[in-house]
Amino acid sequence: MIRYFLLLIISSSILFTQELNDKWLNTILEKNVPDMVATPTEALNKQEKQTNNTYFTIQVAAKATFADAEDVVKILNNYNFEAFIQKNDSNEKLKYRVRYGSFLSREDASMTANDIKNQLGYDCWVDKIEL
Repeated sequence: MIRYFLLLIISSSILFTQELNDKWLNTILEKNVPDMVATPTEALNKQEKQTNNTYFTIQVAAKATFADAEDVVKILNNYNFEAFIQKNDSNEKLKYRVRYGSFLSREDASMTANDIKNQLGYDCWVDKIEL
């Protein structure tokens, strides 16, 4: 019985000590971090707003016929770029856009566009899509 009592006292003191350590750490963080945390939080909120309404895609080519666009898609797919075709009704001459990806940032899309250009020679660009 005494063993259980001692075990209870020891475990209680350990828990109490851990709780004190956590309170100490929280106090330090509360005093020193608020100025540093405000800016990243605001940036994340801004990014969330942007990602909910916008994304970036790479336009690799624009072709007059679906068959020509399909040929470009096949080439991209052979290099593990899962491209897709988007119909463009605003241009009678180049009706089919060949595009790749859905990126949260322009920087990521630009890096991938450079990879496509270096590997396949396509002069592609990044389009911002707003929903």
